[in-house]
Amino acid sequence: MNKYKFAPAIQAALESYKTYLQQEHYAKNYIRQNSNYAGIFLEWLEEESLAPAQAAHADVLEFADQLKQKGHSIRFINRVMLAIRYYFNWLGLDGRVGYNPAAGIILKGTIRHVPHDLLTQAELEALYDSYPAKDERTHRNKIIVGLLVYQALTKEELETLRPDHLKLREGKIHIPATGKLNSRVLVLQPHQILDLQEYLLVVRPKILAERMAERSGRKPDRYKAVEDVHRLFVSMNGQETMKNSLLHLNYALRKINPKYKHGMQIRQSVITEWLKEKNLRTVQYMAGHRYISSTERYKTNNLEDLKDALNKHHPLNLS
Repeated sequence: MNKYKFAPAIQAALESYKTYLQQEHYAKNYIRQNSNYAGIFLEWLEEESLAPAQAAHADVLEFADQLKQKGHSIRFINRVMLAIRYYFNWLGLDGRVGYNPAAGIILKGTIRHVPHDLLTQAELEALYDSYPAKDERTHRNKIIVGLLVYQALTKEELETLRPDHLKLREGKIHIPATGKLNSRVLVLQPHQILDLQEYLLVVRPKILAERMAERSGRKPDRYKAVEDVHRLFVSMNGQETMKNSLLHLNYALRKINPKYKHGMQIRQSVITEWLKEKNLRTVQYMAGHRYISSTERYKTNNLEDLKDALNKHHPLNLS
């Protein structure tokens, strides 16, 4: 199926449908999305040599099953089912069909992304051990790798950290709450404590001094932003976020292990490893998850479990 680019006959039918939705005062974006999803079904009907008036309940179920087999999410399929219901409601009002074949078809639950391509504990530790700390930049980056590998922090959390969030005498770090994750206090590894002490006392002051030094061609305000310099991790080039720093770090980590993709892969791998040794509630707290269901999905990390989940959440046991 060629999504959203339809044959002239289907496009003509959709234009009439759009006119109806406009008359019903639906939002522009909703009209576009709804008609596109209805068009996907009309295209499928054409491939099956069926006219809309011939479509039966079983046909809509078959279409939903094919979407599932193509890897579409439950959420997406439910949106498409809703668009089909609306489309057939319109056909019914127009007297072109006698009943709505999509009525009552709602897939139960939403299958959340199941972590995959995970790194083993040995591979995680190798990323940290193999990353060289040769200067201020790489020393800072090694600290970041440690917080990814041992505390499973997110990019947003790294940018939120301040020096006073470190409790080095206690061997702990306070992770503030962000938009999606809860706050928590996590234990630091012994070698992390030593590295962080050196970073706070020696490396970070050097980075700040370099940042504060006005050089020709630089914009002082950009390099002296108060909010920026109060962060635990200060960028070398004056950027407000760590985006560029993490981008270069990703390149370096891929050289160490080509399987490495991004920081979220590390987080998913670490949480999965935690669950092998700790109970679900403990890992929920350590990961900062607001809901236990967010943690539970890390217990399912292979293709067969994913297939079982797909079948479990399908409303009518389609197979």
